[in-house]
Amino acid sequence: MPIDKSLHLASLVLSGLGVAVVVVPVVCAANEASIDQDTPLEEIVVTAQKREERQQDAPVPTTALGGQTLIDSNQLRLQDYYTSVPGLNLTNNGGGQSVVAIRGLTTGAGANPTVGIVVDDAPFGSTRSLAGSFAPDIDPGDLARVEVLRGPQGTLYGASSLGGLIKFVTLEPSPDALSGYAQTDMDNVSHGDGVGYGVRGAINVPLSNTLAIRVSGFERQTPGYVDDSALHISGVNKDHVNGGRFSALWRPSQALSLKLSALFQNDGADGQSVVTLKPEIGDLQQLQVLPLGSYHNALSSYTATLTANFDRVSLVSISGYSVNDYHSLVDAGPIFAEFSAEPLYGVGGAESYHSARTSKFTQEVRLSASLRQRLDWLIGVFYTHEDSPTRDVYYAVNPVTLSVPGLILNDPYPTTYAEYAAFADLTYHFTDQFDVQIGGRESRNSQGYSETLTGPLDGILGFPSPAIEPPERTKDNFFTYLLTPRYKLSPDLMVYARLASGYRPGGPNSTCILFPVPCRFAADKTASYELGIKGETLDRMVSFDASMYYIDWNNIQLQVTSPSSGTLFYTNAGRAKSQGLELSVQAKPLAGLTVNAWGASNDATLTADFPANSAAFGVAGDRLPYSSRLSGNVSFEEDFPPAGRTTEFVGGAISYVGSRESEFTGSAQQSRPTLPAYAQSSMRAGVRYDSWMFNLIANNIADKRGALALFASGPIQNVVLIQPRSVGLSVSKTF
Repeated sequence: MPIDKSLHLASLVLSGLGVAVVVVPVVCAANEASIDQDTPLEEIVVTAQKREERQQDAPVPTTALGGQTLIDSNQLRLQDYYTSVPGLNLTNNGGGQSVVAIRGLTTGAGANPTVGIVVDDAPFGSTRSLAGSFAPDIDPGDLARVEVLRGPQGTLYGASSLGGLIKFVTLEPSPDALSGYAQTDMDNVSHGDGVGYGVRGAINVPLSNTLAIRVSGFERQTPGYVDDSALHISGVNKDHVNGGRFSALWRPSQALSLKLSALFQNDGADGQSVVTLKPEIGDLQQLQVLPLGSYHNALSSYTATLTANFDRVSLVSISGYSVNDYHSLVDAGPIFAEFSAEPLYGVGGAESYHSARTSKFTQEVRLSASLRQRLDWLIGVFYTHEDSPTRDVYYAVNPVTLSVPGLILNDPYPTTYAEYAAFADLTYHFTDQFDVQIGGRESRNSQGYSETLTGPLDGILGFPSPAIEPPERTKDNFFTYLLTPRYKLSPDLMVYARLASGYRPGGPNSTCILFPVPCRFAADKTASYELGIKGETLDRMVSFDASMYYIDWNNIQLQVTSPSSGTLFYTNAGRAKSQGLELSVQAKPLAGLTVNAWGASNDATLTADFPANSAAFGVAGDRLPYSSRLSGNVSFEEDFPPAGRTTEFVGGAISYVGSRESEFTGSAQQSRPTLPAYAQSSMRAGVRYDSWMFNLIANNIADKRGALALFASGPIQNVVLIQPRSVGLSVSKTF
């Protein structure tokens, strides 16, 4: 191995182990001769603008993560790979639910989603936080890639994408040949209870030269690494996940195709990944009164995509139906034990059962064409309907015998959401180098909410039993827009400006009949101003993507407290901004070696004070929750020259997440907790032998305790941490 190559790899390995080594992917004239000109960077195709195009040609900041790459590095959940994407923030409640934000646009827990989620272009999940609007952890085993679009996407993707969008793109069946793979793995987590395992496989079967099916399945178990110090239970957060997917593709001609897909996944654990911050109980310990915290999340997604080309016009129809079904059982003693469980049943504990199920149907039809190489146009219509029969039930519990003497409160609060939209996107090419994209979307939605309270707590609160809140209905409409001029300095270098908007629907407030609070709140919106440059150089051995942005967030939806009853409700108040810089670089400085690096600077702060009656205290200049000022990632992948039928490889990454402030507090007298900055490193190495691959993986090598969320339960602080150091081995075979 050449000396310069050995030194380069050594520095990368030291970076992966947490040693302060800076790797700059620069190729200078002195070593241009060492570059293998026959192996440029791999071309990445994305569908960010609802059409296939090179990532480097799309005038929108996009990151694409390959599904196979995520599997090879054992990054199977959003919390495992979110640090690979500039501007992506994630918090986790420790109970299998992740909330994502892009470029810092969030007000924390309890807020409606600011990032849209789509699976094969069909929107997934609830539009309202009341129904459990959380990002799904779809296993990457059958994903072609995960695309993350930064900045408002309201014109092409509609509601609740005012910060950005995450797209899960699945693999298509192929009628070309029989193919498939099988994989098994095992891993050990530091402080874990036992050994984890995983199996997955897929097969692609051509039934004819026009019809093919693909079937896949997986199962994995992650060891629990959090212990309950009060009850002496080890590994309470052991996680078990399984699922599968069936898809079929019928393509009778180049002008017509139909793809059907059904995806299923189940995830569950007997305890939450929550650690109590009390030095006297030790590392990775939680202190709970009751052995609660179990959860189960089942998701399914069904899509039918019809594509037809009529002369110069293309038709795409996407029908989607999805179900996200979440159940959890948590300790409610700090809230309900003293004033309800104790006087009603004479016991000192309480538990809360939460059920949130969203059934969602979507239909989109769009037409597109290109006229005389000057005008590209796309028009479409969209419809969705959501039904979310959410329910909370509270029981009294004897903390000694764990018996349940009776009901405290049964609280079902079903919600519905329906939306109609029409959108258009036009791009006019003034010259071969200069074009302008303009788009608009008109959306109309209607929502419903009702609530019925039953149980002895009604009497304590002074309500009749049952206490019924009649259905509350709201209607709203909103217009979003997009303007993007683009100039191509060369076929491999372009600059663009982007003016885009997004919105988050308003809706009905809960308990507005039982308590004197407003019965509805309005939408909030973002307007984004962005300058970007994308390019490739040195015969496509180096690519880069840089953007500078300013986002104005207006009429923010906030939870505030009723001064007369103390009830929480939504209102609109305040403004915020998010401004920053993002730079991504990919380089192939040597044959077989690929280096990726990105860095981001973000300033997401309030620009107006919260109202005096807000449930949270915030003044202009305060940072938005969980947004870091600085973050970055460096990774490399090296394939060594083949030795006969064997190819060796090594890879690694180190990511940095800056310090973040937690949720807004209730008053100026309360200090706002800070989540410290952390760096996380990973390494992998292995060998390919014919169709076999053996892969040794180590994640979080330095065993860091990076925090994903921090919240208080009375005087005790609880935190959700990244997974401790894990080391695993996987074996796979393709055919």
